[in-house]
Amino acid sequence: MEKYGPRVLVTGGSRGIGRAVVLELAARGARIFATGRDEGLLAELAASAGCRVGAFDLAEPEAPARLYEAAKRELGGFPEILVNNAGFNARKSPALEIEAGELDAQYAVNLRAPILLCREAMRDMAAARRGRIVNVVSTTALFANETMGVYTAMKTGLRGFTTVLQKEARQYGVKVLGIYPGGVDTEFRANPRPDYLRPESAARLIVDAIYAPEDAVIHELVFRPLVESNF
Repeated sequence: MEKYGPRVLVTGGSRGIGRAVVLELAARGARIFATGRDEGLLAELAASAGCRVGAFDLAEPEAPARLYEAAKRELGGFPEILVNNAGFNARKSPALEIEAGELDAQYAVNLRAPILLCREAMRDMAAARRGRIVNVVSTTALFANETMGVYTAMKTGLRGFTTVLQKEARQYGVKVLGIYPGGVDTEFRANPRPDYLRPESAARLIVDAIYAPEDAVIHELVFRPLVESNF
């Protein structure tokens, strides 16, 4: 990585964990391109973090490739660190109430988009023989939680892809990190949870993992608030 800070692409950067990650990376001198869908929140983030921003809807099949090219253009080179953080869960529902539309929407954002962004990043990172890919998964991929079937299926799929990519990427000197946060008190939840982790705490753990010593890679980082014990 350059002494003047690595180039970083963060998805889902306008709020929650993603926003906290952007601010933490900016404080450590990274050059960042952050994305989200809310242009107002992105403008606020740009002012706070001094980063470049762009609004993209990752539900669109061609959006990940367009987003990646925009990041390269804005950063003046390929992102040396990709943080796949964007994700959503519209509602909780038992299997007998699942609708095809919500299944497709979660697949597009929670699984297809990060896979396609990994593809774009790997093309450049493999050629340069360096880079880090960070997939923010969820502890839902590690245990069964009723009414969370669709979200769990997508995050479990992302976990599987991440483990395969870890093996494929190492021959190119590219590190792939799977991040598994437990409960974090963000807008992602309908009601505040002050007993959960603060986004800033989650971000510090994630960025510390990104900046692990050069001769080490953290393949899986699992963290939870003290109130949780889902093992």
